[in-house]
Amino acid sequence: MKIEMHAHTGEASPCANVSAGQIPALYQQAGYDAIVITDHYCKWAQERSGAETAEAYAQYFLNGYRTAKAAGDKIGFPVLLGAEANLPGSPNDYLLYGITEKFILQHPDLHEMTLKELYALCQKEQILLLQAHPYRTYCTPADPAYLDGAESYNGNPRHNNQNELAKEWSQKYHMIQSSGSDFHELEDVAKGGIETSIPVTDTRALYQVLRSGSYKLLTP
Repeated sequence: MKIEMHAHTGEASPCANVSAGQIPALYQQAGYDAIVITDHYCKWAQERSGAETAEAYAQYFLNGYRTAKAAGDKIGFPVLLGAEANLPGSPNDYLLYGITEKFILQHPDLHEMTLKELYALCQKEQILLLQAHPYRTYCTPADPAYLDGAESYNGNPRHNNQNELAKEWSQKYHMIQSSGSDFHELEDVAKGGIETSIPVTDTRALYQVLRSGSYKLLTP
């Protein structure tokens, strides 16, 4: 099955322009079998949301996923929850796989943590932490000691992602690798993802597939 690993909704990511309710059908029509919604979880998104507390922001963040999941349920298309976190003091972004609504609601301040603190929390909760587009122009590869892996292929056409460097770095440190479209606009559909023979219909199954390496990267 083909799975989109990096997608944003207009409801929860201020930089995205496609409503969550449209996204499952777009990907089903493109031949995909599931999608992970990875809306931004960060201070700048919270500020734009108008949420005054971390708890209120957590609810705002979940709105995109919940709307997409409701649309996916209607057409039999699995929609999984992920996140793209940004942490204080750095422009780097980090993808979280294996999370649940309960995790977000219990840790609404995760975007205020250091990378070391977030990694420790993810290890405790069996969540994978991957650096998104580590060689994008404004990013810097983080300390591999606090990462499970990296997005070695990012298909967004509006950024200089330097995917070959990301792939080399991921391989050098024997990291889990992922690929994603970094979907924000209609033109971004099906620009990345993974393919696996293992059924993935929930975040636990996705976690296990990524840990096992039983998948291939989609790099169109």
